[in-house]
Amino acid sequence: MHEQYLTHRDVELFGPGVCSGCGRHGLHPACEARAVERMREFDENERRLLEQHALHGAYGVAGAAARQSYDSALAALSAYLERPLDCDLDHAIEGAGWWFIPEGWIGMLGFVVEKEGATIYPLGSGLAARNRLPNASALWCAIDAYLHGQVEAVNRPSTR
Repeated sequence: MHEQYLTHRDVELFGPGVCSGCGRHGLHPACEARAVERMREFDENERRLLEQHALHGAYGVAGAAARQSYDSALAALSAYLERPLDCDLDHAIEGAGWWFIPEGWIGMLGFVVEKEGATIYPLGSGLAARNRLPNASALWCAIDAYLHGQVEAVNRPSTR
């Protein structure tokens, strides 16, 4: 068992030689089985959330019209933040009337920008604690909070 643990490449949450699942010394098959099952449930829920909320059932931008809409959302967000954006296009999500833009930092998961009117909603990491979804990432907890009207829009300066 000890040799198996030493070759195991798991995250060492509690330090070397301690099971990341239960906090006891060694590697435990039951803990590993629970971790594998949790990851399966997490991945399954991720697919379900994408199918339910993303227009194309996947991350990213699909097609020229979507790219134009995404670029408009990026421009609105960049103008609000008053700086260029550093977004990963592969992690964007296109909803029916909104875009999730993965522009974040510590405490900020990204922004939702509505397609009609370019209203901007910041998705802070605190939303995940207040709006927990089982087997879902903090991102999906925050998007769900937006979808249920629990996120306030930013006050944008008026354009003159």
